[in-house]
Amino acid sequence: MPGWKPVVTLPNIELEEPIEGGLVALVPAHDSRVKSLVKAHINFRKYLGRFTDAFGRKFKPSVLIVPENVPDIILRADALASFRDAIASSVVPYNRAIELKYPRGHRVFWANTFSIFPWMIDKHYEALIGNTPAILGMDDVADFRGQSSPELFRMTLSSRDIDEPLLAVLIERWRTRYAGGEPAWSERALFRSLNMAFVASQLPAGTEITFYDVGRSTALWVSAFEILAHPRDSDSGLRQVHDLLESAPWDLDASKAPICEAFAGRNRPRRSRNTACWLYGELCHARNDFLHGNPVEMDRLIIDKTGRNLFDFAAPLYRMALAAFLSLAWSKPLPSVDDAAEFVRYISDRMDFMSYQRAIEEGLLKAHEPHKR
Repeated sequence: MPGWKPVVTLPNIELEEPIEGGLVALVPAHDSRVKSLVKAHINFRKYLGRFTDAFGRKFKPSVLIVPENVPDIILRADALASFRDAIASSVVPYNRAIELKYPRGHRVFWANTFSIFPWMIDKHYEALIGNTPAILGMDDVADFRGQSSPELFRMTLSSRDIDEPLLAVLIERWRTRYAGGEPAWSERALFRSLNMAFVASQLPAGTEITFYDVGRSTALWVSAFEILAHPRDSDSGLRQVHDLLESAPWDLDASKAPICEAFAGRNRPRRSRNTACWLYGELCHARNDFLHGNPVEMDRLIIDKTGRNLFDFAAPLYRMALAAFLSLAWSKPLPSVDDAAEFVRYISDRMDFMSYQRAIEEGLLKAHEPHKR
């Protein structure tokens, strides 16, 4: 069995099961590969054992590991961050949609949950290396006191919280992007967009948050859409994103129906489009107001008829833009009804696959329903 080595830790998330990527894996501290590393390297064991939350409660962080003989490109910061971004984009939009359907709070809403800790044991398992745009330093493991981010709760992530069809496709595209040769335009666009979406889905601010902060995050979401929809040889804007959203493999009739007068740009008449295009048009219009310094009121992001906040719909909407970009649709051929077992398996597999997108679509359609406080 080939050996593995740790590269970074994620202190804000506890995994029930590993997330495998072939050339990289995000695993819990109880994973057998981490246990082997802890047994072999006393300083790594000390490092993992010195994490607490803001109140001194001890925990062990999740660990991003790679095979010992992994290609150098996989160890680049952008490759590791892109793998993390793929996971976050398979969790945050799905959990946002579930919350729109069944509000209860305490779900994985914020990308900060997947933040990478800045201090890590070095490759010789001797000292700690801190590396950010602000610091580059070395220190002793004996003096280390790791901590989760105090501005959010540590969360437990199970397979039920992950949009599995989306994650599978994103990981496959990640392998193509970083394990192949020169990346295609589509690979660059995808992971550049995921990077923007990760930042857009972070906490807009801490205790000092204002609605201007939420407006800025809304603008970042719009940028994530525009990067994804960008044709290589021309500009990207509202029309390109609307075209992308309309091409998504919508399942529900209510999602397909052109029932809304969607924003089409300054001094352009609105036209009937589906709910997704209407929501994106409102997000884009709000982005323009916030970033251009136009007058904005406290209710600028509130949907007039329902009292819901536009920001809550940005992440699920992005998931459908990804579905269109990735051609994420059920495509297995229908087996013969004469093979009862295979036919039942087909129906069950399709229901599982579509359950994630149905949750997204049903969440987006909540934009038409009054918000019950």
